[in-house]
This record gives sequence, structure tokens and C-alpha cells, in this order.
Amino acid sequence: IMKRGEKVYAANCAACHQANGKGAGPIKPLDGSAIVLDADHTKQLQVVLHGAANGAMPSWKQLSDTDLAAVVSYTKNSWSNKTGQLVQPAEVLAQRSK
Repeated sequence: IMKRGEKVYAANCAACHQANGKGAGPIKPLDGSAIVLDADHTKQLQVVLHGAANGAMPSWKQLSDTDLAAVVSYTKNSWSNKTGQLVQPAEVLAQRSK
């Protein structure tokens, strides 16, 4: 799941959040982020699915449940984020309609 998440991150997220997860300027860092570190996956899944900051963070709901679960798991376990948390595709599916 980490390898898949890394590929999804590189293709979709790194352009703004940087490969090191540090963000830049108004782009929020993912490394050390409270939402990323939170054991409640729903907050981060909602941001990934529906976007945030009036579109500055786009919606990624066009990605599959598996890709989104992988990329969120990747962010939760990369850089200084060592949560050990894995997000399941079923969690993504459950959040799609909320």
C-alpha cells in the first residue's frame, strides 16, 4: 500500500505539497499536520475527497477508493509521520457520500 500511495502522491500531490511533504507558501505541509496525524481518518478523507480552502486544495474524488486509501496511508506514515495507521478503501467509500 505504501508503494502505491507513493506513486499516487508523486503523480497528484507532490506538485503542491512537495516530495518531502513540507508544503510551500500558502500550501499546508503534510509532514507533522494535525489532520494527517489524527487517528480519525474522516477529516483527512473529507479534504482529499471534497477539497478545501475554496478550491486551493482540489477534490480528488475521481481517484479510486484504493488509490485514495493508499495515498492517505502514505501521508500518515511518511516523513516524520509514523502513525502506523492504514486507511482501507471501505473507509474512503463510506466518506464519498458525506
